[in-house]
Amino acid sequence: MKKKILVFISSFGCFISNAQSGMIKKVFKLLPADKVYSLTVATRDSMLNGKTYYPAGNDSSEIIAYNYGSSEYVEDYLYISLSFETDQRATGLIEIRSFKSTNGDNMIIVSQTSGTSGVVYNQENLSTFIYGKDKKLVPYKKKIMPSTNGIKFMKQGVPNTVKKKIFTDSNITFDLSNKKLILSINSQYISGDETLRKWLNGDRIYYDWIKDHFVFSKIEFQ
Repeated sequence: MKKKILVFISSFGCFISNAQSGMIKKVFKLLPADKVYSLTVATRDSMLNGKTYYPAGNDSSEIIAYNYGSSEYVEDYLYISLSFETDQRATGLIEIRSFKSTNGDNMIIVSQTSGTSGVVYNQENLSTFIYGKDKKLVPYKKKIMPSTNGIKFMKQGVPNTVKKKIFTDSNITFDLSNKKLILSINSQYISGDETLRKWLNGDRIYYDWIKDHFVFSKIEFQ
C-alpha cells in the first residue's frame, strides 16, 4: 500500500504493545526464514527485545534496517519493516496475523509488500499456515484470502479503457493490522482524477473473519 503502508511504518515503528500476544511472537520465530527476510532465529529474538537489526553487508552507501512492531488494534499481529537509513527510497513490510479457527487452531497469514514511495507498492507474497494445539506451524494449502482481481472496486458499466487505466496506475494490497481485513486500491493518479474516481465504489474493502472464512463487510473511500 503505497500511501497507507508508509504511514503505518511511521506511526508504529517504535510502538511495541504490551497487549501483543505471546502466541504471535512464537509463530514469528517458527516461520521459515524465506518468509521473514531470511532472519535467523537469534536475530528474531533480538528484534523481539526491541533491537534494530542491521545486516553485516551494510556499508556507507547502503544501510538497511529491520525493525519489529505491533498494532494498537490487534493482539495477534506483528510486523517487520525494512527501510533504508541512506538515500534509497525503497521500503518493505512483512505482516503476520492470526485468526482463530472454530476448532481452536490459529490460521496464520503472512503478507509481504514492498516498493518505492510515489512510484509503486506491491503485494509480493501471501502465505497461510496453521498453528495448532501441538504448537507446530504447518503450511495451509487451501485458498482463504479474498480475490484481488479488483472487480469489487468497480462500478457496473465501467468502460474497458477506464478499467485498464485504473489497474495500470494502481496497486492492490492487503492490510492485516486492523480488526477487519482490509483490501485497498492505491494510486496517486486515481486520488487526483475525478474522471477515474467516479467509476469506483470505494478504495477500501473490509472483510470479517466468520466461521473460518473471510466475509465481505463493506466498501468505502478512505
